[in-house]
Amino acid sequence: MVMKKIALALLATSIAGMSLAAAPELNKAVPAFKMTDLKGKVHTNKSLAGKVVLLDFWASWCGPCKKASPLMQKLHDKYAKKGLVVIGVNTSEEPGKSKATAASYAKEHKYTYNFTFENDALAKSWGVTGIPYFVLIDKKGVVRKIQTGFGGDDPFSATIDTLLK
Repeated sequence: MVMKKIALALLATSIAGMSLAAAPELNKAVPAFKMTDLKGKVHTNKSLAGKVVLLDFWASWCGPCKKASPLMQKLHDKYAKKGLVVIGVNTSEEPGKSKATAASYAKEHKYTYNFTFENDALAKSWGVTGIPYFVLIDKKGVVRKIQTGFGGDDPFSATIDTLLK
């Protein structure tokens, strides 16, 4: 618990002193990003062009994040063959343990969507101040939805349906 508080304090401190110029904005091109998944595959905004992408910034200790994960799996199951890529963007974990934590979490819950790790720098550059934090990107790389927090409902399917047409 102490490590969680330290991680949050460090994230808050680093975010407070940064420029948010690179933060995603609705109806604008997604800022450049690069992430590595648990299998070693690198995902970038360029490599995902032509796909609808849902990024879910999460941490293993975050209650609302854990409540959102089953929905991420449901969306992956429903839409992956139609062109949706769901990526769990792990952040704010104990330093050096992000990959193991993400892998353990995915395995424990039998999640099959993509999980990336060590994304603190991306979260910082994008101005993520709370998690879960979701960014939905269309096939052309334009941000179509941004949401912080999760209330239990599915706020994504209607937009995903439209974007996959």
